[in-house]
Order: sequence, then C-alpha cells, then structure tokens
Amino acid sequence: MRVSVVVPFHKGIHYLEDCLESLSKQTIREFEVILVKDRVEEEIDQTVAKFRDKMEIKVVSNEKKSGAAAARNLGIQNAKEDYIYFLDSDDYIEDNALEALMKKMCDEKADAVYGKTKYTWLNYHNFFITEEAEYEVQEYTGDWKKDLILQRPEFPLITVCNMLVKKGILFDENLQIFSDVPYLSRIVNSSQNIVYCEDAVYIKRRHNDEIQFPSLSYGDRKDYWEQLGQSLLKMQEDVSVDVKDSVDKKLFEYLSEKIQNIRQDRAETWQKSIFLNLHLYIKTISEETINGMSKSGRLLARAGKADEISKWKRKADSIWKKRKLIRVLQDRSYRMQTITHMFFQKFSQKDNWIVFESFLGKNYSDSCKYIYEYLLKYYGDQYKFIWIVNDNSIEIPGNPVRIKRFSFRYYYYITRSKYWVNNMRQPKWFDKRKEQVFLETWHGTPLKKLVFDMDDVFSATPKYKMIVYSQSRNWDYLISDNPFSTEVFQSCFLYDKDKILETGYPRNDILYAPNRDELAASVKAKLGIPKEKKVILYAPTWRDDEFYDQGEYKFQLKLDLKYLREELGQEYMVLLRTHYFIADSIDVTGMEDFVVNVSKYSDIADLYLISDICITDYSSVFFDYANLRRPILFFTYDLEKYRDVLRGFYISIEDDVPGPLLFTNEEIVDAVKNIDKIEEQYRDKYDQFYERFCSFDDGHAAERIVERVFKH
Repeated sequence: MRVSVVVPFHKGIHYLEDCLESLSKQTIREFEVILVKDRVEEEIDQTVAKFRDKMEIKVVSNEKKSGAAAARNLGIQNAKEDYIYFLDSDDYIEDNALEALMKKMCDEKADAVYGKTKYTWLNYHNFFITEEAEYEVQEYTGDWKKDLILQRPEFPLITVCNMLVKKGILFDENLQIFSDVPYLSRIVNSSQNIVYCEDAVYIKRRHNDEIQFPSLSYGDRKDYWEQLGQSLLKMQEDVSVDVKDSVDKKLFEYLSEKIQNIRQDRAETWQKSIFLNLHLYIKTISEETINGMSKSGRLLARAGKADEISKWKRKADSIWKKRKLIRVLQDRSYRMQTITHMFFQKFSQKDNWIVFESFLGKNYSDSCKYIYEYLLKYYGDQYKFIWIVNDNSIEIPGNPVRIKRFSFRYYYYITRSKYWVNNMRQPKWFDKRKEQVFLETWHGTPLKKLVFDMDDVFSATPKYKMIVYSQSRNWDYLISDNPFSTEVFQSCFLYDKDKILETGYPRNDILYAPNRDELAASVKAKLGIPKEKKVILYAPTWRDDEFYDQGEYKFQLKLDLKYLREELGQEYMVLLRTHYFIADSIDVTGMEDFVVNVSKYSDIADLYLISDICITDYSSVFFDYANLRRPILFFTYDLEKYRDVLRGFYISIEDDVPGPLLFTNEEIVDAVKNIDKIEEQYRDKYDQFYERFCSFDDGHAAERIVERVFKH
C-alpha cells in the first residue's frame, strides 16, 4: 500500500519548509508528495531541492483555476497511488502519522481513516523542542459521522486534513472557502467503515501573521456567507438526517453568538448577508430540529424561513440589542467603550489638547516626558496638557490635567484631544478620529526581533502580530533614534518610512544636558546612595515565556545579589531595574545597604546619570546608556534560548555589542573588579557602536519633534 500526499501551496515558504521537513521525517517511505503550486510568487525550487533525496516529490502548477479545491483536484489527478492524504502547506504532521494511518487502514479494512489534530502557533522545530509547547487537542465523540462533519468547536471550519481516503472523489471547484464540507459529506455517505486512528497526529498551525501570510483558504471573505450557504446545500444531499440535524443546531448556535458580538455599525449589513445567502438552506430545516435549538436559535431559524427580510432583521435586531444591553450592564470596559462610540466621538475635537502617556500610565518618564517639558517651557500658554497617570502622587511640573487609565475622564479626553503622545501601543479597541494625531515615540532601539520580524510568538497573546498591525495603522508619526531603527521599524511594523521621524530620542536629551552632573548628585541623594559609593545599574529584559497566563507574570532573578554583596559591597551599590510586569515580585529585604529596587522609579534616564556601570542582557537600555560612554556588561546566561527560540536579534550580540558577554555571577564579579581593563579592551568597538546607534542624539531631539509635529 502506497499513498499520495497532496500539498497545495500558495504563499509562505517558511511554512512549506516545515511541512516538507515533517514529511521527510516520516517513519515509512511508501508515499509520494504532490506539491501543487497555486499563484506562487516565491521561489521554491531551492526549498524543494533540499528534500528530493529524502522522498519522492512531484511539483505541478495550477494554471487554469485557483483556490484550494482546484489545487487539491489537480493533486488528485496527478497522483499515481490509490490512496490520498491531504496536508496543507502551512501545517505539519508527527513522524509516525502516515504509518499509523496506513496500518489502521489495512488492519480494519477501512474505507477511510482519520487521525487526531493538535492546534498550535509554533513552527515545526519549536513545537517539538520547546518545553510545555502550547497546543490544543481536538476531542472526538467516537461517532465518525459527527466527528468528520462537526469536528471543529467553531462551526463551520470543517477540514479534510489528516484523512486517508481512497482516490476517486473530487472537490467542488466553485467553492473556494468551504469546499471541504460537501467533500466530506460525500466521503461519509459513500463509506461503510471509517475508523479513527489516535496515533496519527496532525499539527494544525494557526497563523500569527494573517497580513503577510494569510491562512490557506484562498476565498474572498466577502463571499463568506454565500459560500457557506452553497456548501451547506450541497452537503445535505449526501449526509444522513441525524448529521444534518446536528449541523442545523450548530449553525444557529454559531449565528446567535455572532449576532451577540457584532458591532452596531456593521450589524445591518451582516444580518442582511446572513438572510440572503442562507435563506435557501434555512428553508430545509425541519420544525422538529428548530424546536431542539436554543431560544435565540429558534427565533433566528423561524425568522429566516419567512420570505420578508424585515422579519428576519427585526428578530436579529431584538436578540442583538438585548445581548448588547446585558453586556453593557455587566462589563464596565465594554460600557465605557460604548459610551465613547455613541457620545464622546460626537463631541467636537479640541485642537489644542495634548494627551501624554508613558508605560501604560505607570509613570512620568521616557520621551513623552521630555516632549511635554519642552512644550511646557516654550508653548505652555498655547496648549492644554493631559497626563495619564495611575498614581496621583507622581510629581509632574506645570499642573496638567491628571487622569487615571480607563477612568471615565480617560475615555473623554483621549477621544476629544487632537494629539496623543505615547511610548507604548494604544488600546486595540481605540478608534482614532480622522482629525487626531498619534505620535508614537516607542521605547527603545530594537535589539530583539519585533512583531513581523518574529517567526513564532511566545507571549501570552498569540495574536500579537495582528493586534500590533491594527494599532500601528493609527500612528501618524513614529520616532527613530538612528538609521538602524528606521530600517527595522519599516520591516517589523510594516510601517511607511515617510512617517518615521529621524530625530533621536527626547529621553536621551538629559544625557547631554549641561547640568547633568548636578542632576546626578540630586538623584543619588534622593535614593540615599552615599557619595563615595560607585553604582551598578542592573536592568534585565522581559522574557516572553515568563508568564502563567495573560496578565499573570513570573520572573526568577539570576543575578546572585548576596554573592555580589560579599565581593563588591565595599565599593559598589546595585540599582535593580526589572520590567514593570514583575516590579512587585522582587524582594531585597536584608540587603538594603547594597541593593535599591528602582523598578518603579519613573525615569530610567536619571538612573543612567548616576550609574558607573550598566549590566543588562537583551534590553534596549544599553543603546541609550552608550551615549554616556561608560562601561556596559552583558549577563547573557540564557543566550541560546533567547536568540534561537524566543526572539532572535537584529544584530550579532557576540560581535557588535560594546562589552563582554558574561554567563556566571563569578564572571560578573571579575569583570567589575577589572573594569578598567574591560574599558580599554572594548574601546574601539564602543566607538563603532556609538557612531552607529547614537548618531541622532545631541540633546535637541524634543525640539526637533515639536517643530515637526506640533508647529508644522
């Protein structure tokens, strides 16, 4: 027994490489691969050539038609074997998947065999090497008819993938989105014995970059409901009554949920689309089936059977409005967003109002602070300033309006103000008004790969890329600190170069201030650090995999503070600056004479001024600290994991950074004790680094930004 594996490919060569890699690792060789090229713009010959000596691969091109159905049909027509296995090019399978399916097919004398599915966001290598890999497992009922037609929890995403079938049946090429539905119904109807094989595991890879690499569904989303209606009508010709009954109930459960969550400004179009494109199918639903639905499902089904669209719309509107009202009453955040859309956005725009926010309202700092202080000094009588700060005790000069994040006044001011200056991303639900100007200062020169330059996303939000893309479309300006950052921001945010301001970072202006020595002395006194003590700033980066759940973070400090105290405590003190996510989780009790936890200190630029040495790892702080030309040490105890698994770097951390890579606490102590030698050893590399990354900073960045954004 041999198998033809049909792999349709449209876009995403890195997905295809994972797919072919998994096939090359199969525990059997009794198969051929039919790779179907459909509107392919990438050069794939080199990728395919890497696997030709490991398995038989035939490449065919879909010249006449496009779409998943046409691609699979071409694969079937070019297959020389009697059994077909479908594998999407953006997915992959476990090593024994084909062997397990073929063995089950022979042992059970089955007409078709289907296996288990796992859903993941990770690529092939990371899925298998990452500890505690994130995935969901598809649960099956044991009833193969229902498993195949209703196998996904979110109807109607039905798939033929991870099925071994006899060659013969073709897909309906008129359906670009839901061609799997009638195909599977025909398999179910024509088969006497379909069996489940738990050992055959298919890895369904979810896309974290739907912008550049959309999922392998091909169809135009505007035809979604029309295609769904057509596929359901075709399906009912082949499935049994009990399966159709289950499909009908699942469909209206799905529609009811959609109506609950649809936005008001899109509701009428959406409801009309449902009625028109599913009308014929709805008429086939029996009254007995309708009686078994939920209340909202019954209302929608009976309204859909009517000939007048007005009746359907009234029922759908009624359900939507009731559910919206319940959500408004129960969910404060949704309530405030609704008030914003319905009322605040109807108020006039205030052209002289400017909102400032730094690190989600946690402090008064970063470039936002220095832009504000420049405006306050030179144009204070021309603008109304609003600061988003959660702690009312934070000192801010100039007496601006203070608002807490997500308070009633927060929604009011961010909606009416013409300008919003921020160093983080704005809330994903925020709809920027046409007249508003959003100035994104960002919060550092990027070392770690960001957004669209990342392959996998290990943060608590796998949809990170899509969220950031949507948010960054509303940025009118993005500040860059050097030519390197300009290039990176274009790729990682898919951002227009013409909207990037190459001004330097205002937060670094203080590092060039004429009175920086006096400022440093006052900060040192404020923190209670003796004048004779030298200062080490330790500022580790955030690690994407250090979370329990979304909003619940963990962190283990690898720097042995007790050991450092024994070795360096006579001469030095340590400033501990962790990420704000875990600022409260570090306990330095009993070491107050050596360690000061400054994780909540508002402005890290003040800490740069008083630090004699900076120790970091992969944080962007060293790009800013380099402006002072003081020594930098890199504590990179997890370099391989961070570089090769979690994020990856834009520069070579081994070759380009202006200081040594240290892996143990003993090495850190030795480097600090011999810091003069370290400085001399890295002098030339430091000069090169300074030229490359500090070229725009000169103490006048805030001035340049104000002239560009607010005055012109």
